[in-house]
Amino acid sequence: MKLYGEQIMRRISLIIIISSLFLTGCLSHSRQGVSSNLVNYLYPDGKRPDHSSDQIPHLKLPLRVGIAFVPETRRDIEFSLTEAEKHDLLAKVAAQFKGRAYIESLDIIPELYLRQGKGFNTLSQIAALHDLDVMALVSYDQVSITEENSLSLAYWTIVGAFIVPGETTQSQTFVDTAVFDVATKKLLFRAPGANSQDSSHNALGQIKKKRRLQMKTFNVAVEQMTKNLDKELSEFRARVKEEKIATVSYKKGYSGGGSSSWFGLIFLLLLVRFSRQKNS
Repeated sequence: MKLYGEQIMRRISLIIIISSLFLTGCLSHSRQGVSSNLVNYLYPDGKRPDHSSDQIPHLKLPLRVGIAFVPETRRDIEFSLTEAEKHDLLAKVAAQFKGRAYIESLDIIPELYLRQGKGFNTLSQIAALHDLDVMALVSYDQVSITEENSLSLAYWTIVGAFIVPGETTQSQTFVDTAVFDVATKKLLFRAPGANSQDSSHNALGQIKKKRRLQMKTFNVAVEQMTKNLDKELSEFRARVKEEKIATVSYKKGYSGGGSSSWFGLIFLLLLVRFSRQKNS
């Protein structure tokens, strides 16, 4: 009889605990995130200048390009990118520039240089130091919102019930590469990528699970961004010609796949044809 009474009390306690979780679960939530904001970095005083009457960028091909990561302004230590992850991201961006005729060199600029100051003045100093024509600035913003839900688990222990709250985490990631002409401070083009996913789980090992979800959304956003960057780079020369977004001149010895390259190809074909006729 005593054992039966204990079982009844346990069931009642469990019902009360679960009911309270249902009632209060939706009221408990947390918000975490990290951000390396491009606008805040380039315009620290909050004023964005009007470039409508500014000069059109003049690009001297092939271009010397610097690639850098915008320093984080809002940082959650548990979920920030590691230095290795940042380097991998910059390497993926650099890979999209490689092999293009109008690119002379690529330099990955350590984030430490950008931490020395803000705004285009700092950017110009970095470009002068590394002899760069163009800067590609990579930034990202990630927010994770966690709320308790009805998936809480109750474990009976020797001293009573042990409650593991259930949670739903939504992670949103935005990654962006913006390419600027250093001399005129004008944006040449940009390539964004975004992803949002959610996951339900209990609180056991929640940090690892949240981290896994955040990296998943981050990787999908980066993949989307690199595809957009490849498209923008492929269309850039056509946009310069058709939309007049910049004027172009050529450094000594650079053909850029233009008329001199075609002349060389035609000359080679004529030479091969002449050799065949001579041998026959």
